[in-house]
Amino acid sequence: MTANSPKTTPTRLIIVCCHSIWLGGPTNGHDEAEWAVEPFQRGEVPTFIEHIKVGLRIVSEQPDSLLVFAGGPTKQERTERCEGESYLALATANAYFSLPISPNSVIHEHHSTDSYQNLLFSLLLFRSLTTAYPTHITIISHEFKRDRFLDLHVRAIRWPSTEMMYIGLDPPESVTSRKELEEGERVRGYRPWNEDLYGVGKSLGGKRLGRGWKVERVEEILGNFEGKEWEMIRRLLEWKGGKDKKEVYPGQLPWDHITMG
Repeated sequence: MTANSPKTTPTRLIIVCCHSIWLGGPTNGHDEAEWAVEPFQRGEVPTFIEHIKVGLRIVSEQPDSLLVFAGGPTKQERTERCEGESYLALATANAYFSLPISPNSVIHEHHSTDSYQNLLFSLLLFRSLTTAYPTHITIISHEFKRDRFLDLHVRAIRWPSTEMMYIGLDPPESVTSRKELEEGERVRGYRPWNEDLYGVGKSLGGKRLGRGWKVERVEEILGNFEGKEWEMIRRLLEWKGGKDKKEVYPGQLPWDHITMG
C-alpha cells in the first residue's frame, strides 16, 4: 500500500459523490460564496456538507472501511481543484466535524466527471490502494438519483446489488421541490443514462468533455493494474454499450467472484 493508504486493510468502500467544489475560505465551507456552485445549485451547500458528514460518520463507525470523496476537476474555467479534493479539504478544515476519524481512512478520487465514473473509479481506486476489491459498497448522494445508481450504474459494472447500500439526501423543499427534482432527474438523468448505459454518446459524452474529461486519464487509471486484470479493466473502460448503447458489458470482470458470491 502507498503512504496515503489506510493503516489497516479495509474491506468496505464508502463513496461520497461530489457535486461542486469548495474553493476555500474563512467559514470552512458554510458560506455558499466559497463554493463554485452552478445557478441551479443555489441553496444546496448545506446538503453537500451533510453528504460529507454522513460519509464521515459511517467510516468512523466502521473501522474496516475506506471513505472516498469522488469527483475530478470539473470546473477548470474557475479552479484546477478537484471536487473530491475540495470535499476532503473541507472535512479536514472542520476537524472531521468532531468525529473520531483516522486521516488514513479518508481519501479522494480525482478523475470522475459523472455519477457512473464516481462509482467505477472509486472502486478501482480502492483496489489500487488495498490490493483487493471491497466486499461491500455504500454510495452517498442525492435521493433523487437512487434509481439511476441502483438500476443503471450498478448494473453496468455488474456489481451485486446485495453488496450495495445507497444513502440519499436531497436539499429541502424550500430550496428545490421534490417534484422539480424528480422531473429533472427523469429528463436529464435517468432517461439519458438508460439510453446510454456507459455515458459515451453525444449527450452524456459531451457533458463529460464539458467537465474536463480527457481520455488520457484512462491510461493513468490503468497504470495501477497489470496483466489479465489490466486487460479486463481496459475492456470495460472502452466498452460503449454495444450497438444500442444499452448492452451490459459481457466480458470477464475482476470482481466476478463477488458477484458469484
